[in-house]
Parts: sequence; structure tokens; C-alpha cells
Amino acid sequence: MSYSILVEETASVDPVTGPDVDVRERALEAARRGLDFLVRHQETDEGSAEHGRFAFIYDCAKNAVLCRTTNWTTGVAVEALLTGYRTFGDARYLEAARRGVGYLCSLQEFCPAKPRLSGTFHEETPQTPVFHPRDALTAAWALLDWAEIANDDEARFRAKAYADWMIAHGMDGGYPRWTVSFGTFDAAPRWYGSFHSGSAFFFARMYSVTGDDSYLATMRRILDLYNRLMLTPEGRVHVIVDVARKTPVGDAEATYGENSQFVPVGWIRMHEYNDDFGALANAEAWRLTGERGYLEAAERFLRHMIRIQREDGGFGPGGETGFSVPAAGGSVLLEMLAARATGSELPMEEAIARAAEYVLDLQVNRPGEPTDGAFRGYTNDYTLDPKICNIRAGGYAILSLLRLAGATGPVYFPDVR
Repeated sequence: MSYSILVEETASVDPVTGPDVDVRERALEAARRGLDFLVRHQETDEGSAEHGRFAFIYDCAKNAVLCRTTNWTTGVAVEALLTGYRTFGDARYLEAARRGVGYLCSLQEFCPAKPRLSGTFHEETPQTPVFHPRDALTAAWALLDWAEIANDDEARFRAKAYADWMIAHGMDGGYPRWTVSFGTFDAAPRWYGSFHSGSAFFFARMYSVTGDDSYLATMRRILDLYNRLMLTPEGRVHVIVDVARKTPVGDAEATYGENSQFVPVGWIRMHEYNDDFGALANAEAWRLTGERGYLEAAERFLRHMIRIQREDGGFGPGGETGFSVPAAGGSVLLEMLAARATGSELPMEEAIARAAEYVLDLQVNRPGEPTDGAFRGYTNDYTLDPKICNIRAGGYAILSLLRLAGATGPVYFPDVR
């Protein structure tokens, strides 16, 4: 099926920007098949506590869901579906997003006995004893974008409740906490995580929606610390920085003794290339403030990604044991497109084209089978397996491919209308 008519007739797809029509049509077709995979494997039984959850990790060889989405992975799926709905006008995507939003709402904490935790999100079930503020933020981010598209006041209230919790209780040393206990309110480990750089985009969105300057100030606070302590002058990412020492935490320290419970080495490697949308946040900060330092920070990371881009078009460690990080394909592609949309003159066209081919090649092509449309990614222990598909890679792939094809709107992208 040709999707070029969508590029010309749908208001939510820009007919001018983007690559040649052939690549755009391939991107739209791949994104649609990816969205259909999300819908196909969502839990729709309203009598089930799993209602609204998607396939997080999927075994393509066995056609089996290995585990279902948590707060943040559900949020990513909702964002992909909302962008898909805006692009294709398919009501199935909006309905699937609604179910996902319902699951997210079931995780949000509003117990009067726990005022310091009001507005937060449990990680996976209402009984999960800890949560990661970055994961919960992705849930709130999805609620905010859902609220704007569906005109849902309750979802808007819920997103604001989390944003306000983060400002009041979720910071440690001027930067968002790593993990918080529902029982004790303790935060452990006392590390800054580079993945919170993308949290700044959520606060930028909150500012754009509400006009509240406190959200813009929080965006600045997060990015200023990240750009100073975690993003090197060469554009490399220090994934972990010790809060007290303000120095990077290396693999040996991060995985030694009790620290080993927090992060596996594969997770650290992944986040060196998938910056969790720090460059996206910097590009949006530049658009909102006009402060060129934010654009330069985005370009530092993207210049490094272009420099180390692998032969297959992906991004990851080099050398004989090197590999491309599946999630970085979609995230970096999206960020290059965002930087270009906000005025970056960094030469990126060749890198964008190569990254697009890498992302397209991640997709499973088995028409008529349950696995068709999924995107390959990491297993649950951050090892690569060609039989395993993962919504982190898949959600980012869908979002980036839709943007490559010219999709518009501020869902996971600067509002450049």
C-alpha cells in the first residue's frame, strides 16, 4: 500500500520536510506495522489487572510475550500510538492509548497518609514497593500528551501532580533522584543518572502547556547539571555521577558489592548511546529560551554519535566486540531530526539516512504472523538476541520513523509549528 496520500492530505504530516518519497513511504509503512503490533498484543480484558499493558519483551521464535510493560514502557507505547493516531487517523491507536492511560492511572499514588508520595507512580503494579522517578516521569509525560490530544482534564491533573511532586520532593542535590522507596522514602543509590536529562523535556512540555515558569526553571536546572557534569566536551555521556563527589562512577564501582543490584554493565553501555532524550531536551530548551548553549550541548552529543556511527547505521561501542544499541537507533534518529527542526546546521543528512536504514532493518517482517511489525532489541538482562523484540527499541523506532516521514505535533518532539 502506498502511504504518500497521507503525506499530502493529513494535516498532521508535513508534505515538505523529510527524505525522498520512497523512504518516507517505507517509514510510514514500518511505523504502521509497528503500531499494529502494539495493538495486537495489548491486554484488552477489562477484568484483568493487566488491562492496558503492552508486550514489553517478545520472543519472535516462540510468538510469545515474555513480560508486559511497566509504567515507563507503557508511557512510550502510548506516545507512539498518539503520534500514530495523529498521523493516520486510525481510531484503534487512540483506543489502545486510552487503555494504556488507564493502566498508568492505576499505578498513581494518592494516599492521604503518604503526602510526600502524592502523585507518584508505582513501577509495575500498585504494590510495587519502589519506583524510579525517571520511569514515573515517562508515565506522567504520556498522560500530559494524552490530555492534550483527548482533552482529558483528569489526565492533565495527574501529569501536573507528578511534575509538582518532582519539584517538591523528587530532587537530590538539584537533580532528580534515582530510586525512591514507598515505605521509607529513602533514595538509593545517591547517584545522578544521565537518563534524567530527558526529564527536562517533560518539564519543557509542562511549561508550554501551562505557562508556569517553575517548570521552565526545573528544565534549566536538570539540563544545566547534566550538560556540566555528564556530557563531556567531546559529547560522550557519563551515565553515572556520584552526588556527593560530583565525579563519574565507572563500571567497576557501579557494579561492585551492593551497587550491583542497581545497574548491569549492559544497561550502562546502552545509556552511553541512548541518552534517554537529553539531546531532544536540549534542542527544545534552545527553542524555548534562545540560549545557544543548549543547542550546542545537543550538537555535542549528536556530533559524537555521527563520529562513531557504525557501518550498519546504528550507534554503539566499536572494536571487535562492538555492537549497535537497538534503542539508540530510534532515539538518536529522533534527536537528529529534532535538532534539525529547531535550527541546527550540523551536517546530519547522511547520518540520518543511515540511521533510518538501521531502524528499518530492526523490524520483523512476517506478514500474517503475530510477530510481524515488532522491532528487535535487548533481552531483560540487556544482552542482544536476534529473536527478541523490545518495546524500548520499538517505541523509539516508531516515533523516529513517523518524524522521518514528516509527522508533526509536540509529542516527543519540539513544538515547531
